[in-house]
Amino acid sequence: MSENKTLYTSNDLSLSQAHSYTLLLQVETDSFNYAIVYGKQLLAWGENFSIDELRDPNQLRDILTANYKQVITGLATEAFTLLPKSLYEPNRANEIARLLDVKENEKVFTQVLDDDNIIVYKVDENLNYAVKDLDNQFIIHKDAGFIKAIPNDYPTSTNLYLNIQNDSVSIVNYKYNKVRFYNTFTVKNHQELAYFSALVAKELELDPKDMRLVLSGEIDDNHNYFSYLKEFFGQVSLNTVSVLEAPYHLESHRLLSLAALTLCV
Repeated sequence: MSENKTLYTSNDLSLSQAHSYTLLLQVETDSFNYAIVYGKQLLAWGENFSIDELRDPNQLRDILTANYKQVITGLATEAFTLLPKSLYEPNRANEIARLLDVKENEKVFTQVLDDDNIIVYKVDENLNYAVKDLDNQFIIHKDAGFIKAIPNDYPTSTNLYLNIQNDSVSIVNYKYNKVRFYNTFTVKNHQELAYFSALVAKELELDPKDMRLVLSGEIDDNHNYFSYLKEFFGQVSLNTVSVLEAPYHLESHRLLSLAALTLCV
């Protein structure tokens, strides 16, 4: 895991006013990212803190124990499936959950992902336990905000949107402003990232040379992942969508999937 970092703290942040703030959390198996926002204003942002910090706050005690207006928590999933809204029947949720091979230590969540899809996903109980004591909490799938943010880029059917985080990549494709494809893959290096991107292109029957890859998360345009992808795909660029008001020097593409959790409530 990368070293934990508090990347930004605004002079306007006052935790005595936390009842007016929203705390955003993205929780992975071993780590989490956080942000504090007031309306659309970013007040604080940190990455790669140990999940033990959620269970027993130390470094972030003041931040994690403040009384927020709301807490939006995006949880990493062990497995998921998407269902068209038109086909989803709540009374058959248990049957759908069986498709995910749910274990005793996993909990199933069902949520509206967008206007057309329901997402059913399972979460390790350790993650659920880590956030159980947070008040005013709204739990969602960790990529729900990222998926909702993409239409702000006016996507074409030849665009692939990649969010890279903690040795995984989430890949999304839109067609006619609707989600056509979404999946996540474990990636250890730039070759695996290119392979899975090409695999998705093949499934969508798209020619990589005609495609545009739009990247966000733990990457920049000097990263070897970025330069390697440019060898195979027509265009590769960083995601410029921004959903929060933040200082210009902060990398909005790196913050995007966390900040976009605000779009889910």
